[in-house]
Amino acid sequence: MGRMRIGSGVFALVGALLLGAGESAAEWKLYVQAGMGLSGAEVQTNGILDDINPADPIRAGGRDTDSSPLLDASVGLEVPMDELVPRELLLAVRLPSWPVRFEVEAAGLREWEFTTVAGGEAFFTEIKSTTVLFNQWLDIPAISLYQPFQYLFGLGRQPRVRQFLGPVSFFVGTGVGVTALMDIDGTSNVVSVHDDPVDFVWNVGTGFNLKMTERVTLSVGYRYVGFMEQESQFQGPGGNDPNNKVDYDLDVHELRVGLRMRVFEFPSPWR
Repeated sequence: MGRMRIGSGVFALVGALLLGAGESAAEWKLYVQAGMGLSGAEVQTNGILDDINPADPIRAGGRDTDSSPLLDASVGLEVPMDELVPRELLLAVRLPSWPVRFEVEAAGLREWEFTTVAGGEAFFTEIKSTTVLFNQWLDIPAISLYQPFQYLFGLGRQPRVRQFLGPVSFFVGTGVGVTALMDIDGTSNVVSVHDDPVDFVWNVGTGFNLKMTERVTLSVGYRYVGFMEQESQFQGPGGNDPNNKVDYDLDVHELRVGLRMRVFEFPSPWR
């Protein structure tokens, strides 16, 4: 009997994750979100300037970290997963009713300051970045994750636990976009760098939501932001030789808190 209960519990866990629980809301929901957070960055620099003295070129390199405040705002559409496509196209497949969110997000106020080395001198770099991202998030209700364990361990309905977990959901997601505004300014006693690249950027994150009212939700989460390696040209004694360059390799980790407000809802166009 014990093995049968464990096996049934595992099956219920997989079934709940794949099929979800509860009935789908027909409404599609438009929302706005505003947030703030802490953006921590680590930079690795690597460069060379060799046309002053090719036998003894000026080399740049090093690693440093810094953190900065972050502000972000987004507008998005929330759709139940089982309403993403017309049900006639799904045939017998039943998808969960977990919310899927598609949003456009702008995040800025990042301003990191790094200290590395160029030509034996301290090389100070300031990097500012504003990103525009198209994100997709999946909200997984905590109840859906808990129900299989209720069955597996024979815990019964536990209405108080269900009431506590009801407003809570976990989210995972990813997104891609561009560095709409990015300024790189570096200087030492020997050389300097000035650049404003526009490049590809991506992010992946997770966290949890707490539904505070029918229209307002608190969101707390972490994400990694992937910037492309930036190649910038040295300025100064070396002139404008394209071989005189420094590479900036950024790793960015962010903690964010946001308030999301539903502003409009409408019936599913598939119904």
